[in-house]
Amino acid sequence: MSFATPLKLPPGVDATQFELYVKRATEIVGAENVTVISKVEELDKKSYLDPSKAHDMFHMFEKDQFIASAVVAPRKVTEVQAVMRLCNEFKMPIWPFSIGRNVGYGGAAPRVPGSVGLDMGRNMNKVLEVNEQNAYCLLEPGVSYTDLYNHLVKKKLNDKLWVDVPDLGGGSVLGNCIEHGKKILE
Repeated sequence: MSFATPLKLPPGVDATQFELYVKRATEIVGAENVTVISKVEELDKKSYLDPSKAHDMFHMFEKDQFIASAVVAPRKVTEVQAVMRLCNEFKMPIWPFSIGRNVGYGGAAPRVPGSVGLDMGRNMNKVLEVNEQNAYCLLEPGVSYTDLYNHLVKKKLNDKLWVDVPDLGGGSVLGNCIEHGKKILE
């Protein structure tokens, strides 16, 4: 694997350390799940349906103000844990995100320039459990409202449980819950 220098290195991390971090992250999640943001063309992405995971698409200042050095997309919990241990070892700032748009709020753009983006939505997108009796579900971060609704329909549960959607359907159930809190209806 050839190494690409990122447009913005993480604060306090030199190119040699960053290269070693990328090598080790690749060993954890696979080469297809590590992207180094090394070309300015990657900052031109402005698709509403497929928003950038590397920068703020609607920047107010410089285009590269809030830019990730790399994006790592774990496939399972043990990989998230290993990537977090690796970030701690390298003192690498990390910016987790899942799916959805929030393009008006910076999207997946890290607030610390050069952070590693932790894409929790690309691969971790399964409905793990739906408990009809207690009306709860266990989801991975990349499950959208549409995904959850389709799962309920497929399992013939949509007449017993519903999805209360604060989004057009493409947003992360978990992300919205974390951002806005949860409600228990009495």
